[in-house]
Amino acid sequence: MRNSPQMLSTLANGQPRARKKVFIKPGFSQLDWMRLTTSGEDLRGVQELRALTAEEVAQHNKRNDCWMIICGKVYNVTRYVEFHPGGRSQLMRAAGKDGTKLFFETHAWVNFESMLKECLVGFLS
Repeated sequence: MRNSPQMLSTLANGQPRARKKVFIKPGFSQLDWMRLTTSGEDLRGVQELRALTAEEVAQHNKRNDCWMIICGKVYNVTRYVEFHPGGRSQLMRAAGKDGTKLFFETHAWVNFESMLKECLVGFLS
């Protein structure tokens, strides 16, 4: 367990960060998310990828219109909010913002590019 992904997130004093468990409604597991991303449904909500400013991304900071920046890429995570294993409130901490630091502090082992590829709307300019 010492080198497990769950132990990678630590507090400043080196102690493991406690992980809050939240109830996931039936039909909203990570497996359900993967099924949705391969269903052909439009999860981007835009016609084509484009360069976006931080100000443009900031306008999408609501539960029903949620974009975030991770590593310079902008994702429309509106549909993912209900699937997030840490709960809606945790994901909303980066709504309309650059969530890169928060993402890597919380779960650096997750391959966000693969998980959110169908949600990519553009790149930070």
